[in-house]
Amino acid sequence: MIFIYEGPDNVGKSTQIQYLKDYIEKDLQQTAHVMHYSNIKGRNLESRSKEYYNEMFGISKFASNNDINLILDRAHGGETVYSPIYRGYAGDYVYDLEKSYNGKVLNNMILIVFIDDDENLVDREDGESFSNDPTIKKQEIANFIKFYENSNIKKKLLINIKDKSKEVVWEEIKNYLEREWLQK
Repeated sequence: MIFIYEGPDNVGKSTQIQYLKDYIEKDLQQTAHVMHYSNIKGRNLESRSKEYYNEMFGISKFASNNDINLILDRAHGGETVYSPIYRGYAGDYVYDLEKSYNGKVLNNMILIVFIDDDENLVDREDGESFSNDPTIKKQEIANFIKFYENSNIKKKLLINIKDKSKEVVWEEIKNYLEREWLQK
């Protein structure tokens, strides 16, 4: 199974990824691999990003075809979120990329998108985010919701972490996985 974790900086993706990895390895006695996809810098961003995310889907296809559990810490969703705000292009090509990998690969993907309100994101800012401007944070959140809604991935979960402990968030994820992944 391919698990994709998306969301703004500082929403707890890394913590939840570790919970999932531990769950898969300790409770399910399976192996899980974590890959982190970060943004591309430099020139020709759009064309280089297309190659980058196509490669990511190729790795996902390999994992899917070989029953490998792969956890992606960020993936192609950020391209639709950050590109229109910071890079000057829409990034919507990722929806076509998803469609090109229909069938087994998309059926073996679970998308989990985290959101919070802009005040909490600004409060947790660690100095490594693109911006700590509340207006931009609101746009990032709206773009993550739009990505969630427009994604062709069929198994997906949107979690608003506002006022939830990391344990409560994990229980939501675990319950979803038990329904959508382990019951099949």
